[in-house]
Amino acid sequence: MKKTICALFFVFICLFSTFGSCNVANAENDYKTNVFEKNAFRIVRRSDENDKILLSYIFPVNTKLLEEQKFTDNEIKTYKFYLTTYVNALAKSNKEKETEGVSIGSCVYFTDVDGLGFTITFDDLEAQKRYFGVEDKEENDKSKNKTTGFFMKKMEIKTTFPISSTKSAGDLKLICVMAITSWCDDNNISSDRKSVALQNLNDSLFIYDFSTNENSLKSEVMYQSGEIMHNVFVKTLSDIESDNQIKFWIVVPNRPVWYLSALFCVLVGMVGVFVFYKKKNLNKIAKKQ
Repeated sequence: MKKTICALFFVFICLFSTFGSCNVANAENDYKTNVFEKNAFRIVRRSDENDKILLSYIFPVNTKLLEEQKFTDNEIKTYKFYLTTYVNALAKSNKEKETEGVSIGSCVYFTDVDGLGFTITFDDLEAQKRYFGVEDKEENDKSKNKTTGFFMKKMEIKTTFPISSTKSAGDLKLICVMAITSWCDDNNISSDRKSVALQNLNDSLFIYDFSTNENSLKSEVMYQSGEIMHNVFVKTLSDIESDNQIKFWIVVPNRPVWYLSALFCVLVGMVGVFVFYKKKNLNKIAKKQ
């Protein structure tokens, strides 16, 4: 009987896993192309092989747009130099705030998204909390969590989009604005062409890419790259102004309920079999008489 219960429980779990995989696949098919938009300010959160947390801030170069707008290769290379200078200055200002368990790198080029940025490395989650000073908010964050479901428990986790206000979005844009302005002013690029380059930033998106090796954490927009699952949140400036919240969720089977359901099914099955054979034996006895 115990083996039968375990077998039924295993079947239920397999069915759940199958449905879960289908949902992820559908999400992968449905995610918008703007997840990979290169004209975007990005914050990418991931973990390395030593379980350290890496948080990258990436600023768009917009190479393709500048090429389409007739800027020469040499002009674009010069702009990259200016943007690198400003991103390095931002990294240096953050480096002055380093705390224990935190290290801040210099500016590097992210080829896949055509962006320049720097990475803050945290030894663990506690180091990240200390750096951003979020210890006092921990209890408030827990109050935003919500658990629903009976057979399948779904825990929703609401949190704030890392670029939480139009001011913080504007501060990120300012890095590119200053780089473009200095580049154009120092290299005799006309005001009309400078306006064109600045105009590109008006259409920029703001993207948060929360990457993890675990596939239990879900969001509305997801995609998988190798063994890494990306939970991606894309907002425009108006989106940030109207709603700066984002939502993750985790769905797990309510094991006690599934176990009791399996036990109930087994008991019903055993009673049914008992009644069937009981009735069959009574019919045999009746025929013999």
